Formats: sequence, C-alpha cells, structure tokens
Amino acid sequence: MSAGGGDLLRGIRGGLGLARFDRRALELLRIDVGGFWQSFMALLLAVPGYLLLYSLPVPGEGLTPPSPDEEAAADVIATMAAGTDHFGLLGDVLVDLLAWASFPLVLLILARRTGVDRGFVPYVVARNWLSMVQVYVMVAVIATAGVLPAPLAGLLTTLALAALIGMEWFMTRLTLGLNSGAVTLIVLMAILWPILLARLL
Repeated sequence: MSAGGGDLLRGIRGGLGLARFDRRALELLRIDVGGFWQSFMALLLAVPGYLLLYSLPVPGEGLTPPSPDEEAAADVIATMAAGTDHFGLLGDVLVDLLAWASFPLVLLILARRTGVDRGFVPYVVARNWLSMVQVYVMVAVIATAGVLPAPLAGLLTTLALAALIGMEWFMTRLTLGLNSGAVTLIVLMAILWPILLARLL
C-alpha cells in the first residue's frame, strides 16, 4: 500500500476513533502541513454519503398529513442534514461541501477572538476526518428511522443529533484545548454556518 493510501486509512481510523470519543485517535492523524491538505480528501470520500443522505426519504413523508410525531422527526432530520431543498440534490450536496470546506476560513478569521490559532491545524485535520464519519452515521440513522414508527424515529434522530454534537464538542476540546464556553461557541458556529451559507446563496 502506498504511503498516501496508508495515511488515508489512518485518517479514516482516526475519524472513527474520534466518533467513539477516543482521545488516542488524534495520534493516528497526520498533524502537519501535508496532513492538513490531505485531510480534505475526506470531503471526496463523503460525497457518496451525502448523495445517499439527500436521496433517502424523510420519515413521515407521504400523501397523508403528518402526525405531530412525524413532523418532529422530520424537523430533527432536517437539522441533521442541514438541507435546504432549494438547490436540488447535487446543489444541496455542493452547498454542504462548500460549508464544510469554508468553515475553517471563518474560524481562522476569528482566530484571535476564538483562540484557535495555536491548534488550528490539528483541529481542521481532526474535524475533516470526523465529519466524513458523521456523514455516514447520519445516513445509517436516517435509513433506520425511515422504517421505524414516527415516535421511535423522532427519538432515534434526536439522540443521534445529540451524539453528533457531542462528537464535535469532544473533538474541538481535544484539539484546541479551550475552555468549555469557547468550545461550545465554536461548535454552535459550526452547526449554524451551513444553514447561514445556504441562506446567503
């Protein structure tokens, strides 16, 4: 296996480890300039997942009016996918990928205020690989929710959303070493940025 292929596998393993809240996962990632740029390969690896994600039916969609439970499940799923339905399938995928790739720039602009300047490279590397894993977690969750009764689908997607946010918080704290308030602010920015960008486009 080539060195590049080995680095990609290590990146995937690192992302999986971060999704399991394993602090040692960071040791698997290549934290240097080369690893920084290589980690953006995670975006390409996530494309099939995004296509699946936006192709899956939202639980509760149908010809009959949705129940309150079905509406709640759909709201949670929309939050997880951060979709807009304004751009079509490929457009939504491209907007998500653009938001993913551009958020580090937003954070870098605010580096002095957020305190990310010292841990910026480890943060971006870890976030890229973790985000790739999270896309496929969302695919699995929404596919499973689609065959469950609406109350269970809503519960599953709510718990999954909480877990995804927890993963992001854990990774941010691990790589940046900031206090809880600053970490929470960065995680909220990461959640809101795709939604804001979609509204601006």
